[in-house]
Amino acid sequence: MRDFDKCRYQIGFIDYIWYVAEKWSEKEHNNLNGGALLFLCWLFVILIPVVIPLAFRYLGWAIALAVVIPICFLPSLFCKLRYTAGRRETLREHYRDMKRPGRRLITIILVAFALTITDFILMFHLGFIHWSK
Repeated sequence: MRDFDKCRYQIGFIDYIWYVAEKWSEKEHNNLNGGALLFLCWLFVILIPVVIPLAFRYLGWAIALAVVIPICFLPSLFCKLRYTAGRRETLREHYRDMKRPGRRLITIILVAFALTITDFILMFHLGFIHWSK
């Protein structure tokens, strides 16, 4: 790959999450690829604890459903548009020395779980989610 092509792509945290899952999927031959992990992080860290309660509280049921359902498909669209052959090759080159993708994957999942719990606690504390009696 030419040096110009390497500089063309900026690598961020989302790329790291995607690549760890892709590497793990390649190694273990399972269905948890980069797009699936990004979707799960999107769903459990942002959509369920934050977006859905806010949408249903401020928009009403019908409009909230009309807004939330298309938002669910954003990670899939994002992955299709972002991870082209050139970007995949750049990520392989950038992370070529990555060892133990399973440990990194577990770390990502645990951080996502901690963020989800924190989101729920904040939503309860701020009154967006409450127990109905």
